[in-house]
Amino acid sequence: MAVSPAGVRLSIWMAVFTGITTAVIALRIWAIHLTRKSLQLSDYLVFVAYIATCVMVGLNYWAIANGLGAHTDELSESQLNVQFKMIVGISMTWLTGTVCCKLSILALYTSLFRTFRPIRILVWTVSGLVVAYFIAFLPIFLTQCHPISQQWKPVPGGGCRSLAIQEISSIALNIFLDTSIALLPIPALWRLHMALRNKLTIGVMFGMGLVVVAVMIWRLVITLDPSTSKDFVFGLYRIGLVSFLELWLSMIIVSLPALAPLFRYYIEPLFSQKRPSRGNLREAQHTIGSEPRKRGEYMYSDIEMGGGNYSAHVKTGMSSSQSEGEDTIGLVRDIQPNAIAMRRDIVVQEGRNPNPV
Repeated sequence: MAVSPAGVRLSIWMAVFTGITTAVIALRIWAIHLTRKSLQLSDYLVFVAYIATCVMVGLNYWAIANGLGAHTDELSESQLNVQFKMIVGISMTWLTGTVCCKLSILALYTSLFRTFRPIRILVWTVSGLVVAYFIAFLPIFLTQCHPISQQWKPVPGGGCRSLAIQEISSIALNIFLDTSIALLPIPALWRLHMALRNKLTIGVMFGMGLVVVAVMIWRLVITLDPSTSKDFVFGLYRIGLVSFLELWLSMIIVSLPALAPLFRYYIEPLFSQKRPSRGNLREAQHTIGSEPRKRGEYMYSDIEMGGGNYSAHVKTGMSSSQSEGEDTIGLVRDIQPNAIAMRRDIVVQEGRNPNPV
């Protein structure tokens, strides 16, 4: 049979958003290159989520070519078998993608709030819940039928559980986890000593995860709709679209903080007419999405004095008071109370002054 109209619509959605997420991932890599920083755990997790989503796209195109989005009674037995196989593959790729997106933003929080012990404890607690969710649902998805091939190659004594039960429980847990992740940093942000505008900007950035929660609620409504189970091949189109939206939006939202240096380098100069140097770029990413200054690196002025057989270097300026405890993102360095300290280093060296007075 020809590709169904719903299959065509899903194909267009996948083509458009795969292009958008690919562009976002490419910009994230470009920002990392521009600031000359190494890849962080949050970067690797987003890349894994992106790969899992691309595999999921490929599986859906295969299912669309075999009638996904059409009505169940219009498909042949071989086409129905393709839909059953696709469900197994989609379950694995979706689970991997959504868990990696959650862990990526939590890894970002770990760097950002390194000196906020209560927040760090909450982050590690939620991270543990996410990992436990993955470990629990991986076998649940794989054993929906016993054996796995029961739906397309039935054997005597085999059987399948209701797909709706595991879908509802998975979605409900995802709503809880995504809501917790989105709201987790908000209380800490409001306690920081920073401009209200900056608080709102950062809060909105992290709070955008609630959009994903809204998508998950939409998916729950579709799953509970009786028509979804009655015509499951057509229902797969609706569930598949919402599942993709969750992953696409998650990857975009998780990547927004890492794109800050590109904004500083390419957008701000349009208004200030001054292109930032790479040093300023590193400071921009130190604010959102970067590694901290290494211990012993300071922003200072260097004054040299010499006379006789001795020379002295007086170095003054600002450094982080948190040194080893500094966050890899850098927000805390600039906005946490008592996070900035003045430092003066005097180094006296014996030897002939190369520039005698």
